[in-house]
Amino acid sequence: MGENKHDEEQDRFEKYMEALDGNSQQTTLFAILKDSGIDLPNPDDIPEREMHDALWRVIHALWDQGVILYSTDHLSDRELYTLLWTELLLEDHPVVPDGFPVTTHLDVLGGWSEDDIEAFLRYYADEDDRKTWREEFGKTLPEHVDPPYERDRFLPGH
Repeated sequence: MGENKHDEEQDRFEKYMEALDGNSQQTTLFAILKDSGIDLPNPDDIPEREMHDALWRVIHALWDQGVILYSTDHLSDRELYTLLWTELLLEDHPVVPDGFPVTTHLDVLGGWSEDDIEAFLRYYADEDDRKTWREEFGKTLPEHVDPPYERDRFLPGH
């Protein structure tokens, strides 16, 4: 009897690892939030006076699902909500067996596009990072600017 339980646990763990590796069923964070009852209106339909609260409802709902956001201080509430709604929440996300925790680190600059790299260097990179980039890539770096918003230090999980 104990052998079967061990085999079942082994199977569940293998399914968990396959899910994390992207080798099993996938969903999106958008679908997960909708299924959990979170309202995700189109950003074009949210009046400016309601945008802050709409964004923070999504941020807290993401945290409830084990998602930690990073690198958001360069975006306004509307820009961040729109980016989440149109891109980041639509990326593949593993479906894991019940009972296995998943923590997702969702870095707004995680795609490392040219724009992401420029934003990182402009707003987030310290002098050591900037020096390394200058030496390794020989590029002229954007001038450092303090991010226009202060949200990251208030994000759940930080």
